[in-house]
Amino acid sequence: MSTGQNESTGSSASSQLEVNDLPIGLLDIALSAPPTELVGDTTKFLLRPEQGPPAAVLKVARGLGAAELRTQRRVLAELAIQPGLDEEWRALLPRILAFDERNNATVSVESYRPGMDLAEVLARHPGSVGELTAAALSAIAPLHRRTATFVVVDNACLLRRWVLEPVAGLRDMCRRLDPHLLREVDRLGATLWQALVGRRLPVSWTHGDYTPSNVRIAGVQGPVTGIVHWGGARPGQPALIDEYLMILMVSCQVERADLGTVVSERLRAGGLSDRERDALCTASDHADADIGDGECIDERIAIVLTWLHQIADLWRKRATSPNHHIWWAANVAPVLDAVAVWRG
Repeated sequence: MSTGQNESTGSSASSQLEVNDLPIGLLDIALSAPPTELVGDTTKFLLRPEQGPPAAVLKVARGLGAAELRTQRRVLAELAIQPGLDEEWRALLPRILAFDERNNATVSVESYRPGMDLAEVLARHPGSVGELTAAALSAIAPLHRRTATFVVVDNACLLRRWVLEPVAGLRDMCRRLDPHLLREVDRLGATLWQALVGRRLPVSWTHGDYTPSNVRIAGVQGPVTGIVHWGGARPGQPALIDEYLMILMVSCQVERADLGTVVSERLRAGGLSDRERDALCTASDHADADIGDGECIDERIAIVLTWLHQIADLWRKRATSPNHHIWWAANVAPVLDAVAVWRG
């Protein structure tokens, strides 16, 4: 068994690695091995037999990365028994093959999902961005639809989780990096509160970080072969956050722009671009079931709510650029300025 360099170099076919196949002492070796890929607090290795494609992904994490691995393990166990999710959809998810908690690290071995990262396919085939985005949105739709319930947003618990907590994180950033924009942060929180309170909305399990880097796809013609990295998944969340995050992050990649630039431009334009809206509509047309009628949310509200959750998560996970002031200027300040003009 050998280790590979990164998850995007695998073949479109993969053998399954069972826990008993893991070499004795592999977890101990991983704790002292030099990193091959480092994402935040997590080091990732590909495990492959002497011949053939990768069979598993080994992750070694500390700090917040360890918490994400623990969350992913619990989430995947819950989704494995979630009523309404069929085996065809569950086959897109990795399986936890081994898990070990140490004093100095948490180690997880999960089954390898074949194909390439959607981000890589988009880079090679930017002309197919609409079809690829629709494919990614269609792949996550069964999770949203088959775990959905409708709620009326009329209690402080929902609004605290959806608005107040991420706004509190944004206020913390603002106090440290740009205090003169604190008033705009408060304006943003009030805008989201007023837009959501009293609405009847579908809530469901969400992935929480549904971006091109977390979707595996066989090629430009599809199909989607995997959805990975479930450490941010939660039940009872607005499904639109997964959808809009994918749309916005695809646009960041194809336009080679920061998230703050894309979001502020959409707010000033009144909503999504035609290409983005077409991908969302195409995915909705391909959905396997209707979950009923909910109230329409202004696209700008959906965009801002999605952006807020992503920014708050990046800050919480310390996944921002090392130069916080540059990151803030590119990803946060333009959006606060655009919200001020929009609500003017």
